[in-house]
Amino acid sequence: MAHVVRGVAVRAEQEQFDRLAEGQLADRLMSIAESRSVRALGAACCSAITELTGSPTVGLYLLDGPEPALVYSRHVADGLLDNYKAGFWKHDPVLDCIMTRGCAVDGETVIGPQQWRHSPSFEMLHEWGFAYNMGGPLWCGRKIIGVLFTATTETGAPYTPRARLRMQMLCRAGSLALTNMMDTGELQAGRSPGSQPETAGMLSASLPPRSADVAIRVCRGQTNKEIAREMGISDQTVKEHVANLCRRFGVHNRTELAACLLSARQ
Repeated sequence: MAHVVRGVAVRAEQEQFDRLAEGQLADRLMSIAESRSVRALGAACCSAITELTGSPTVGLYLLDGPEPALVYSRHVADGLLDNYKAGFWKHDPVLDCIMTRGCAVDGETVIGPQQWRHSPSFEMLHEWGFAYNMGGPLWCGRKIIGVLFTATTETGAPYTPRARLRMQMLCRAGSLALTNMMDTGELQAGRSPGSQPETAGMLSASLPPRSADVAIRVCRGQTNKEIAREMGISDQTVKEHVANLCRRFGVHNRTELAACLLSARQ
């Protein structure tokens, strides 16, 4: 009975988040968009994300090296961050989906409600007291230059479509802030010490495995159908990966993409 009561309370709390006043929502998004440093952006996201999505945690990564670089986190155990950095990011279905689709997604939806609690993603989150995770892309022009993650400890409250929509809005505001930082040169000051500007070679190394596999085959000159057949995926999935790679490297078509990737390997 206590479990049922707790579930009802959690759902009621989620409905309260869903009814967040438009004025309050706009204020939170503006505070993110007006950020002028990476640290300020992280703090603004942390302040807003609880009200926007019901999550208390923030993990802000920039894609400026051979692996995602953590530049801000709040309310996340160091052990979870260490596990992610140690290699889990290479097999993270949420990150892979963000990079492929270019939109906010949550782990349970990507993996499926029936499989979620048996997945490596859930096991890692559960070890550190979390139940569900969600993330979205941070853009600068046609490139995804960062990723924003959050997670919730509420076991009976998976992310709703409205929470994902609000995460998408939050990421759009964050993208505007990062674009302004790039324009003013402020972004470099917010990166981790010793980080270097992105190159195509470094970016390809930071891609999730499936996207990297598609990139290799594009360099070989294989068609979408050939790639799909060889990898055992659909033509549409290949198209999505290619489109994402074009956005990721700031090129307009697969010919430019292949040239960009090949030049980085020379």
